Amino acid sequence: MNLFVFPYQSENFYTSPDTAVCRDAADCGKLVYYVPDKIETIRAIPLVFVKISRAGKCVRQDYAHRHYSVCGYGVHLATYDVNEGNTLDNSIFLSEATEIEGSGPYEGFDFFDSAIERASEYMSLRTGDIIALELEDVQAFEIEPENSCSLSYKDFVIELRS
Repeated sequence: MNLFVFPYQSENFYTSPDTAVCRDAADCGKLVYYVPDKIETIRAIPLVFVKISRAGKCVRQDYAHRHYSVCGYGVHLATYDVNEGNTLDNSIFLSEATEIEGSGPYEGFDFFDSAIERASEYMSLRTGDIIALELEDVQAFEIEPENSCSLSYKDFVIELRS
């Protein structure tokens, strides 16, 4: 599974491996994220996503809705201490995906359709891939050694520990 992440207010995207997704996110109410050494700032970025249900290459925007039927939201913990657009292991927390009602094209999902078109021009989409759109860059947390802080978003409570 690949993650195609579209940064807030950007036409570009970057890919991340599936190790970026925290697998325990749906199983417990409070999550602990251990910040790697030498990371000084973590940014908490809310996102929305769709999961690809049908493989495709060079998918036109008019047909993109045929390639997904579930959506969800999440939080991406990112840092620019290493490089812009990086994704650390276990740093993306996703909600359970919910079925989109109707048979498509889905009203209000135009931004996903154009994102699928752009991503599929460069890489083949496979079943299970995730297209994620960052909503905004809302909160930066300064990480101090031996301290912890927590953030919450919808049903996520994430404790950051250094």
